[in-house]
Amino acid sequence: MATLRRHAGRIHYRRGEHVAGREDFAIDVRADGRTIRAYCEMEEGAITRDAGWTLDAAHWPVEGQVRVVQDGGLVGSSWYRFTPQGTECEALTAQRGRVSQSLEGRARYLGLHPLVGDGMIALARGRDAPGEEWPIAGVTCSYDIKGESTLVALPITIGVRYVGSEDVEVIAGRFRAERYELRWQPRWPAAQLWVLGEDAVFLRLKWEVSGLDSQLVRLATTNAPHSPQFDW
Repeated sequence: MATLRRHAGRIHYRRGEHVAGREDFAIDVRADGRTIRAYCEMEEGAITRDAGWTLDAAHWPVEGQVRVVQDGGLVGSSWYRFTPQGTECEALTAQRGRVSQSLEGRARYLGLHPLVGDGMIALARGRDAPGEEWPIAGVTCSYDIKGESTLVALPITIGVRYVGSEDVEVIAGRFRAERYELRWQPRWPAAQLWVLGEDAVFLRLKWEVSGLDSQLVRLATTNAPHSPQFDW
């Protein structure tokens, strides 16, 4: 099946003027869904993360995987499969060893902690009823802010509010964006998220809990048969 659109970009995790981490991502959009890939490096905690996942045409998760290394050692890796009945997880972690899990109930979202994945929350929420916060029930690999621990299947419900359309300035340029508010925990203040277009490509995330103002620094989009990542 032919790919309709391919996006590739880079995000900087910014603390003031300091770049505290980087994320390269790619999104391939097809008629039957999309595949997202990300590689992340974080100075704080010396963390690297490889992640990838697939959504169907209605933006429900199909499968995903994540691998985390910290301080030069493998924290673990996990694979997820989703059905209307629930979530299956197979994990291998330094702390728990081999783990097999099944969670009941259909998950609307898979959180693996790359920021490009926050755009997938926007796809799950949609743009109906601006101003209303909707609960999005999903699965995450970690409850930690940096996503560096646990790496199994953990249930989570995220409060997501669609704010509306507005212009946003980021390092990559000025864009007409869709703005959302994300509340990962009821006791936490909401994060501000801006995404681009029908594919909800990440533009910016500002969150006082992490102290980061993460921004897109470059983006390429093509209908060509190969990813624009290979042109950089």
